[in-house]
Amino acid sequence: MKIKTPKTLSELEKINWIRLARSENIGPATFFRLLDIFESASIAVEKTPEFSMQAGLKKPLKICAQSVIDEELSKTQKFGAEIIIFPENSYPRLLREIYDPAPILTVFGKKELLNQDLIAIIGPRNASFHACKFAEKMAYDLGQSSVTVISGLAKGIDAAAHRGSLKTGTVAVIAGGINHIYPAENSELYRQIYQDGVVICEQPFGLAPRGSNFIQRNRIISGMSYGVVVVEAGLQSGSLATSRFALDQGREVFSVPGFPTDPRNFGSNRLLEEGAIFTQGAERILKEINGFRERFSEAGILSEPDAPDFEAPLPKMPSDDDIKKVREEIFTKIGFMPIQIEEIIAELNVPARLVNIALVQLELADKITIDFGRVVRK
Repeated sequence: MKIKTPKTLSELEKINWIRLARSENIGPATFFRLLDIFESASIAVEKTPEFSMQAGLKKPLKICAQSVIDEELSKTQKFGAEIIIFPENSYPRLLREIYDPAPILTVFGKKELLNQDLIAIIGPRNASFHACKFAEKMAYDLGQSSVTVISGLAKGIDAAAHRGSLKTGTVAVIAGGINHIYPAENSELYRQIYQDGVVICEQPFGLAPRGSNFIQRNRIISGMSYGVVVVEAGLQSGSLATSRFALDQGREVFSVPGFPTDPRNFGSNRLLEEGAIFTQGAERILKEINGFRERFSEAGILSEPDAPDFEAPLPKMPSDDDIKKVREEIFTKIGFMPIQIEEIIAELNVPARLVNIALVQLELADKITIDFGRVVRK
């Protein structure tokens, strides 16, 4: 899904952008599909409640009130942080390119670090002493070579990676609101990071992290990075989920080998069997950095994108009858096994815009789920 947005927004449009992103049942991918349908957040805020009912939602989808956003902005500013949105220059350029980027981010600290050369170091909370020491040393060595380390401020490997890169700047992506430090034992580390690095999140101010927020956080960690380094991972480790995000996003996966009979290494060793880059220190990563930078530069990702041309009007909205027909056909044929949106378009042989509109309505009505372009019935 290629996202087209203007580089600058009016103050009202920015407020409505945040309102739409904070509304119920509207995740990042749905947000940008609504933006594609209605061209602006202001129009989407106005039209989405009625639009959401066309697939059978009994009550109109509730858009977040402006007063709620005004309060969030006020609290964020008093805390010393700021909210940046997708079109702004400070928004992470690599993150713009993933399937479901965060429409808005709250940033606390040196936001210029968001567009440096970033490598993620991740691993378990219950990591061994040796693994934590290794992660801290690797992070230090990367920082000394002007590579910024990003991780998730969890116990274990995350905390070690942040400690190792504090002096050169580190990026911490947290799962709750910007003021909600989790775990509490990392409060001092949090303070050190926002002073010399940057803490970011996509959740509203004051929100305590929920389980699903950590998975959402992980896609941001990998999406902002050239690649992720896995230091110890069991077979059920969240680090493996992050490595899958990285592969889906076209990022590199590095893995540190571990003793084969230690369950804490089963997942990271399996990554090596599946083709991850064998890594015993920062040297292996530094060897790849120039190639990563060149690849993303040649793709135009690292430079500030040109503003899209919005002079041409949007394609005419299909009729309600046409949307209903396609929507009902999709819902009849969709199953509990994921299918790519492109396959649905090809099978129905109708315009992609018509399919996307029908899918958004079904998603807003909570009848389907769409992840990474794959559709599945709920």
